[in-house]
Amino acid sequence: MGRHLLRREAAMTTRPRRMAVTLQPRLRLPLRLALTFLAAGAWPLSAQTAPGIPASPEITAAPAPTAVDPAAAASQALVEAAAPLIASTSLTAAHETPPPEPLALPLRPLRHSFPDQANTTPPSQTLPGTPDFRHHAWPERLSLPPPLADAHYDRFVTLYCTDGGRAWLESVLLRSRPYSAYILDRIRYYGLPEELFFIPFIESEFQPRAVSRSGAMGLWQFMRNSISGFGMRIDEWRDDRRDFMKSTDGALRKLRGNYRHFGDWLLAIAAYNCGVGALERAIVRAGGERDFWRLKAAGVLPAETAVYIPKFLAVAGTALHGGRHGLEPDWSPGTVWTQLPLDGPVDLELLAEAIGLPAELLKTGNPELTFGVTPPEGDYALKLPLEYAAQARLALASASNLVRVYVYYVKSGDTLSAIARHYGVSLTMIGRLNPGLRPDLIRIGQRLVIPALNDRTPYPGAPVASGQVFGGTYLVQTGDSLWSIAQRFTIAVERLASQNQLTLNSILREGMQLDVPIMNQ
Repeated sequence: MGRHLLRREAAMTTRPRRMAVTLQPRLRLPLRLALTFLAAGAWPLSAQTAPGIPASPEITAAPAPTAVDPAAAASQALVEAAAPLIASTSLTAAHETPPPEPLALPLRPLRHSFPDQANTTPPSQTLPGTPDFRHHAWPERLSLPPPLADAHYDRFVTLYCTDGGRAWLESVLLRSRPYSAYILDRIRYYGLPEELFFIPFIESEFQPRAVSRSGAMGLWQFMRNSISGFGMRIDEWRDDRRDFMKSTDGALRKLRGNYRHFGDWLLAIAAYNCGVGALERAIVRAGGERDFWRLKAAGVLPAETAVYIPKFLAVAGTALHGGRHGLEPDWSPGTVWTQLPLDGPVDLELLAEAIGLPAELLKTGNPELTFGVTPPEGDYALKLPLEYAAQARLALASASNLVRVYVYYVKSGDTLSAIARHYGVSLTMIGRLNPGLRPDLIRIGQRLVIPALNDRTPYPGAPVASGQVFGGTYLVQTGDSLWSIAQRFTIAVERLASQNQLTLNSILREGMQLDVPIMNQ
């Protein structure tokens, strides 16, 4: 950051600007305070702002005086005296002394340090919460400043300021509303830069069911092989990469780990995109350089990552400076969710109807569910808006059944696999709702409970073959049964048994010959 500031300082006009803040007559502004302003990018170094960064209304430039202004000249001398120190002074140390009261710039440090344990403030004490972002020219919470000169960043800012760009940003902001309160609360809980809220903008456009070409999924785009250690699970009932709570906590922990590894937030975010190993190799190719913008200029970063950071900063900066760019984002508090542990399957639509909650909102809070039904094992916590929690508990306690099922009675010629295929479920799902069921030993008239995960017409049963002529012979093999042989020859098991003077319970012996229909070729 210091190197960028020095380049910016070199581009200064010969005549310094005046600050719209009265300086003390004897210019006792501490050198450390000057370093603070310079490191934060808040000092008015020249009348020309960096690309994509309009002038701040809080620190304005006065018209150039006709005579040399002593205060401005002294300020310029102080800047020049501080310049050699900036390159060797960490930005964290530059923020040890807060700015004076008249400037009102409550800036956060650019680099964060973390305790061994996460912030101990319970999340419930901060929910509901309104984002601290404002529609003014210099955001109160900006921790990750934009580049002073980067072509990709400038192009993205220009794009997002077009009618189409603003429409896209506003649509994604609207999709973020159900999740914004939780994500911002967790960001603050871990003590991370609040701009991380905008990573899902470019990862998934805040669509929890988004899937990339490489198979990454969810708001934060986790791969199947990257969920280990983050408490996420994938099975036929759910994919926790789509769980906005679990994926958010996993992503923030991963970003925090990246920061602890690299000591720089832009590198931490870049590693989230390309992986720690790929970024380490890029640093080695650049001779150990650990500044993102220098790595980008050296051409050692993966092509996607080189554009990822400028795009991320452009999205965050444009949205945070919404009023400046013609945006009208709604930063009112979003949905506040609570979790309700379940001990059995629940159909989301039935529960929503029972408690008067829009079913779509309940599905929005639980997008990880493959079907609109929670897992039957009972190891699932349903997410629902906090204000509906009491009604939901009452409904779950009083309702005898909050899950839809189909009831089917086995007919001649049926197989469990054919039944499962018709209803769009797996054999395992049917087995969980029918304890003791053996797929190879279903009986005519047996009652099956099938989860109604899809809209289906009743199963008509196995097709009955017509015009079959018995004239073939089948030699019984080990493991054969009348059912399996009947299925093989597409015939009702009762007819096969009758043709061979057997009952449905007859035991077949290996080597026994059975009369069977002649198969059509």
